[in-house]
Amino acid sequence: MVSTPAIIFSVITLMLSLILPIVLAVWFCRKYQVSAVTVLLGAATFLIFQLILRIPLMQIFNPILFGRDPINGSIRLVLYGLYLAFTAALFEEGGRALAYKLFLKKKGDWKNAVAFGIGHGGFEAVILVGVTYIGNLIFIAMINFGIINTSGGMDDAVSQAVKVLTETQPVLFLLAGIERVFAMALHIGFSLLVFYGLSKRKYQFLFYAFLAHFVLNFPLTFLSGLQGGAYAAIVYIGVMAALALYWTIKISPKMFLGIQEAELKESGG
Repeated sequence: MVSTPAIIFSVITLMLSLILPIVLAVWFCRKYQVSAVTVLLGAATFLIFQLILRIPLMQIFNPILFGRDPINGSIRLVLYGLYLAFTAALFEEGGRALAYKLFLKKKGDWKNAVAFGIGHGGFEAVILVGVTYIGNLIFIAMINFGIINTSGGMDDAVSQAVKVLTETQPVLFLLAGIERVFAMALHIGFSLLVFYGLSKRKYQFLFYAFLAHFVLNFPLTFLSGLQGGAYAAIVYIGVMAALALYWTIKISPKMFLGIQEAELKESGG
């Protein structure tokens, strides 16, 4: 049987990773009069640059560069962490920059940058966690209602899935949803850095976005292998998300307002 706390936390995570991104996107677009196309472009950027490009390429090159066990040995772990963090930052921030250049040159303001980040982070949450937890909850119902016989006779894949759902600490199911909320805040912050850098032609902000993304991902390679690493990782991601939220709410609106004022002066408005 899967415990009641595990079920409750799974439902909360499903809401945070599937319902919240959609509600946030609709609310933000209506409140700030932003086209839904910007949100969809953010989602498409994650789809193309992560799911279609980066992940398949990593599946090809990982065995070549690191063998079957890339975390075997401290030096290899450091190199693997550098590799993961570098490619994540390169593909995602490069994707944001390319999407801006191709489709959003005339929409380089604060609200469109935030909408793009909501689309990027929201789609990631839906695909990586939301869809997974729909399957988890269906599987949990099948276990608890006795549709799946957990006493024996299961194949290895089903047996492993049952073991994960019944033996994982319930709070870890909740952390998955919290981590996705933090990730959305981070994607919004990264998008603001990229859009500001391109709008203002201060290209060092593109480097700041890349560096922030790299700094976020690199330590996670090491934390995942430690005892209690999941808790340390969520605290670390939470601190980074708090910094991103402060940049999003307190600092970046004033900087983007400066761009708009400069444009008005140039146009004689």
